[in-house]
Amino acid sequence: MKPNRILLFILCIIACLAFIAFVFPKNGIKLLNTTLHFPELSEIMVRTQEEMEDPEEILKKWKINPVVEPEVSFDSVKPNKKANRVDTIRHLESALTSMESTFEFPHGNLSYFDSFFAKAETAREQHKIIRVLYYGDSQIELDRFSSNLRQFFQKRFGGGGPGMVPFHQTIPNGAINQSYSGEYSCYSLWGETRKNKEGDYGPLAKMFRIEGSSTFTAAAPKRKGETDRRDNYSNISLLINNLKGNFSTEFTDRTNQTKYSLQTDSTGIQLLDFPIHFSTQSFSISSKGNANIYGVLIDDGFGVAVDNIAMRGASGQHFTQMKDSLMRLHFQLVNVGMFILQFGGNAVPALSSEKSVDNYVANIIAQIKYLQRVAPNTPILFIGPSDMLSIVDGELKTYKQLPYLVEKLNAEISKSGAAFWNMYKVMGGANSMRSWVKKGWAGNDYVHFTSKGAQEIARVLTQTFEAIYERYKMKKNDNQLSDFPVYEH
Repeated sequence: MKPNRILLFILCIIACLAFIAFVFPKNGIKLLNTTLHFPELSEIMVRTQEEMEDPEEILKKWKINPVVEPEVSFDSVKPNKKANRVDTIRHLESALTSMESTFEFPHGNLSYFDSFFAKAETAREQHKIIRVLYYGDSQIELDRFSSNLRQFFQKRFGGGGPGMVPFHQTIPNGAINQSYSGEYSCYSLWGETRKNKEGDYGPLAKMFRIEGSSTFTAAAPKRKGETDRRDNYSNISLLINNLKGNFSTEFTDRTNQTKYSLQTDSTGIQLLDFPIHFSTQSFSISSKGNANIYGVLIDDGFGVAVDNIAMRGASGQHFTQMKDSLMRLHFQLVNVGMFILQFGGNAVPALSSEKSVDNYVANIIAQIKYLQRVAPNTPILFIGPSDMLSIVDGELKTYKQLPYLVEKLNAEISKSGAAFWNMYKVMGGANSMRSWVKKGWAGNDYVHFTSKGAQEIARVLTQTFEAIYERYKMKKNDNQLSDFPVYEH
């Protein structure tokens, strides 16, 4: 066939498809038990425009600059420091209450995280470690999101190490290399594992029961460039429930073979601290006895620890299955200063109506109330799901119930006394995942971020905390705190 006839044939096909798109009923045509749909021309045009928005440009809009140019007094060429401080505080408060990238604070209280900052600022001086327990679904695997936040907190308040990890890691963790040998029974609140009837799981929502001997080994990963703050370990502890007494454990520094042994005959939940006085990058812990192992706390120095607790496949509705009295003791022993919950993505595909969304959100509020009950006065930040796409009417679109889910989470969580971060809106809203995939910042499943994408959006989260902390510092140092009212939404 000649080229001009081929071109004519293609143009005819396009014209026919355009005509069908123009005349096809918007609500489709019912055929037996099936409804046939055809995309409208306007939908095709809008889709092309949406794909042009660059995620990098979107995120630039959310940067909060805490610096305000100093005012100059007419009586002096020197800056008016007090006036400048007042302007900076009001500038930060305005940004924190108006920008869509910031948190929805409970009841508009911008001082919600002040209790955490107060503890974090004194942790190093008081030889304490304040823990941020960062729970999430597969979006936070490989230490994504938590890595950025850990780096920010530890740079300002001190601390180091990867944080608390399970005795046997079954989910990828980019913060540390670890292995395990020995027999155990695993009990987990999520995944296809056995459940504990007593609700005894620990802070990681996972517990390992050992009866006999076991060995835990950890080492810093080989990284390119400078040494990471996560890669040095000097404060190492074991969180256990000694079931029958006569539990012994031995720490071995694998570099110089220094050993420290601990033994306890006391039964019950306890935190065993190894008295090492140096920093290492590779060690092992050999234990013997009958005990529930809840986690290994691997920190460096004093300050803030951020624990990445990735729960693949979880939707964040499991906390109420843990026994109150046990979890209250766990959280006190490990010194929890803040909870971060990042869930919702795994629930989205099953949400078929607004009623199902309402039920899911009600369950999330129940989890928040549970944490508030067992760890009172501890700030909670809930991070909503990202944009997610599925095939809708023959094309990739945001899941139908996702916008309503985010809206409902935003409203109900702030009313429950916790803070909310709208990641869906920060990344661009409906159908924005297309541009993230095109940029290489999200995977071809149109659901998960790539490492680069997670790092970029986590930077916005960290910048928001930075602005909140900057406001906290300036308000604390000002003698007239009452001059600056809390902004209400």
